[in-house]
Amino acid sequence: MKLAAILLLTLLGLVGVLWGIDFAVVSESLSAFDWRSFAVAWVCYYLTQVFRCLRLQALLGTPVRFWRLMSITSLGFLAINVIPFRVGEFVRPTLLTDEGVSFGEGMAAIFLERLADMLALLSFLLAVGWMVELPPGSMVVSGVDVVAAGQRLFGTSVAIGFGGLIALTLLGERALSYTDRLPAGALIRRFVEGTRQLLRRPAAMARVMGLTGMIWVVTLIAVGCTLAALPGLPYGPGDVVFVWTLTLTGLAAVPTPGFFGGFEALCVAALAVLHADGDKARTFAVLLHLGQFAFTVVLGSYYLIKEGVSLGALVRRSAPGRA
Repeated sequence: MKLAAILLLTLLGLVGVLWGIDFAVVSESLSAFDWRSFAVAWVCYYLTQVFRCLRLQALLGTPVRFWRLMSITSLGFLAINVIPFRVGEFVRPTLLTDEGVSFGEGMAAIFLERLADMLALLSFLLAVGWMVELPPGSMVVSGVDVVAAGQRLFGTSVAIGFGGLIALTLLGERALSYTDRLPAGALIRRFVEGTRQLLRRPAAMARVMGLTGMIWVVTLIAVGCTLAALPGLPYGPGDVVFVWTLTLTGLAAVPTPGFFGGFEALCVAALAVLHADGDKARTFAVLLHLGQFAFTVVLGSYYLIKEGVSLGALVRRSAPGRA
């Protein structure tokens, strides 16, 4: 039932993006598209993969060779992108057991990795809420610019929530005993415990956060290159941050298989706020997503062949019940 709901959301997202699209505009946009940007973007995606491996290496207490981590990370991201319900998340910690890393340690490292990305996302959400200037009058209702007002309110809410998590981290177990009663109590506890683990290793924390920043910056460069390659779309630094941050935030809430449907719909919605042409925005969303997805599939498939394994075998081996 859950799979059917997710597939339905994926289908609705794709239909919503492609419905009524002017294929003449799409054809014109594709003819004007600077395809060299794909080469630049793929170089950026490869660099982010390198930085992810270095970050995972810093998070693991057990030493693992870099190139082995490159294989594990590529296979893991391939599984995450093509298997529903993020079952692929178990592939990396399972493969790490072959390198002498316990499954628990591998899962903890993956969680801390996600924690670092969440902190980065929160930081960019604050930037969107306070520093990124959106076009005035994007959506005016009864004389109130709804987008501008919502932007400030959202930035304030994120700042309060972020400050609250830091306070919980510093206050200790007594404070957590109160949050445990909340519906999201378990998530808050894991978030806080992960933060504490990083705080106990300041050198590793600094390296992890530095590499996380590099991952995000290089990814934003790839997104900006793709935006700039399609004439008529906004591609300033603020525009790139806004489009990518809003897209990732939505995907975190609704992770469809391969992120198809949701990714395109969120990209188009963000560009609509920036007053971008709808058909060009749709073309960009599809090109950006296909470029990222293709990179993940090509790199992951290369390591599948190199390791002599099948994706199905990896997923079966890493099923939660067998981990």
